[in-house]
Amino acid sequence: MHRISPKPWINGSSAERLVDQMMTVHRALEDAAHQMRLWQPHGRDYQIGGDYQADRAEFIRRLRLVEELAQQYRTEAISVRGKEVIA
Repeated sequence: MHRISPKPWINGSSAERLVDQMMTVHRALEDAAHQMRLWQPHGRDYQIGGDYQADRAEFIRRLRLVEELAQQYRTEAISVRGKEVIA
């Protein structure tokens, strides 16, 4: 994944604004991952058919993508700010 790394300067967005926006996206993705964990394929919903194993594997793949993207936004915010960012 290519890192997004804007450089704050006087005629652009401030570092604080960029970090705030990146962390807003990070939190939204963390919330999405949480909601995904609340709803995930469960064997009880496949008693009369469907491919539970395939659906579970796809769910895990999707969840990992969201988690990876959330972490990437946090990492990029840290890079812009130059130090740890509180979520």
